Amino acid sequence: MNIGVDARPLGKIKTGIGFYLYNLLKVLPEKCNDINFFLFSDREICLDFNYPNVMTVIESDHKLLKGTLWYMRRIDYLIKKYNIDVFWGTQNILPFIRNKNVKKVLTVHDLVYYRYPQTMEKLNYLINRVFIPPSIKSADKIIAVSNSTKEDILQYFKVNPKKICVIYNAVIIPETDNICEREYLSKFNLDEHKYILYVGTIEPRKNIGVLLKICEEIYNETGMPTVLAGKIGWENKEIVQSIEKYSKTGFLKYLKYVNDQEKALLMKNCFLFVFPSFYEGFGLPVVEALKNGALVLVSDTSSLKELVNIDELRFDPLDYKQLKEKIIYFYANNEAYIEYRRKCNELSLKFDNAQLIEKYVKLFYDLKDGAK
Repeated sequence: MNIGVDARPLGKIKTGIGFYLYNLLKVLPEKCNDINFFLFSDREICLDFNYPNVMTVIESDHKLLKGTLWYMRRIDYLIKKYNIDVFWGTQNILPFIRNKNVKKVLTVHDLVYYRYPQTMEKLNYLINRVFIPPSIKSADKIIAVSNSTKEDILQYFKVNPKKICVIYNAVIIPETDNICEREYLSKFNLDEHKYILYVGTIEPRKNIGVLLKICEEIYNETGMPTVLAGKIGWENKEIVQSIEKYSKTGFLKYLKYVNDQEKALLMKNCFLFVFPSFYEGFGLPVVEALKNGALVLVSDTSSLKELVNIDELRFDPLDYKQLKEKIIYFYANNEAYIEYRRKCNELSLKFDNAQLIEKYVKLFYDLKDGAK
């Protein structure tokens, strides 16, 4: 069987969906060695592994067809050229496919364009608004990355629940043995377990402002700086100005984009990890932090309260005072800090990669055998 894959997120600098797809493709081809995976993209694909049943097909010479336009216009041709049996839309939308015999699998990461449209870039909002509804309707199987996302799909679309399968994102933690932790942290004047950490894109939906409101007070009361790591997204002029301003004082440090190993190292050595997002379909950095042994605080919203189902580790994303109180509480109460860090470690056990991968294997082989 030949599976075509929307591989556009697999560039050199990966964000959430890029890591989602990378982690799966690092394991799936070996598990499904009689299935060929064709990775279709209009840009560079960066992978650090090779499988004989994984082929990359890059069309970067279409000057007028880029991004979503290329995807919608060219995938149908590539499906025919490479005799694709199943096409996997990995980032919320499916292309136009004329061949009715081709099975269609769609991963839906979130429905932010319904839930929080004001936090989206206008072009991205338009793409989602136009193409997600027909994609959900035409998909033979829909992969929802959380129960929260499944509930959103059922709320906004008339879909048979049996068509949707919930599979959490696989999270692979890289080895950091080849990096001297103290040397790396010292580059930013950071001490082990003495900083607050956020990792993720800096954009409106991520609610970074709540951390900026408390970082000075947290530093004054604990001596711990707040560390932000992630690339700048859209609509962030005021946030960027605040980051630049506070970075000069010492109580905030902005590390920009960090690679997988650096991210894991930062998570292992933070005092606690905070993810204040208004809305998530899954929340990959949260699971990464849990698997790296961090104490994690998350917004009491969407999939985040599903990932971290402990009240003491959740806060109202609009209440910066509540977040500050929780941080100070764990700083002042070492016994509670140790207890809840242990509970976070227990939470990480429910994100078992082997079980998650097996669900994908079953899904693809069911399609191979003609089941829907």
